[in-house]
Amino acid sequence: MFIGSLLKKFSKNDEKRTIIREIIFRLTFDKNQEQLYLDSLDVLDDEYLDMFYKKLVALVEIIETKDIISINEIQNAHLKEKRKKEQQDSAQNSGNFNILFDNI
Repeated sequence: MFIGSLLKKFSKNDEKRTIIREIIFRLTFDKNQEQLYLDSLDVLDDEYLDMFYKKLVALVEIIETKDIISINEIQNAHLKEKRKKEQQDSAQNSGNFNILFDNI
């Protein structure tokens, strides 16, 4: 959501080409395939460049959403573990208090 919304702000074709080039450089491709992608950017007309850029933005948003969901699931699992441990600790502590009250 963060990078995707940032990418939507770029509207000039030169900016789009620069961003796409940077993303291609950051991805792991065979050098020949990478060069083909970079060469294809030079021959895309404005309409296809815009369409490609919109698909790239959509892909980034999907990846970000997936990452956010994964992070939330991990955090929820940690919270469940902490709650379970707190319940176990409180059950042990309440047993200790009962022993103290019984001895009084």
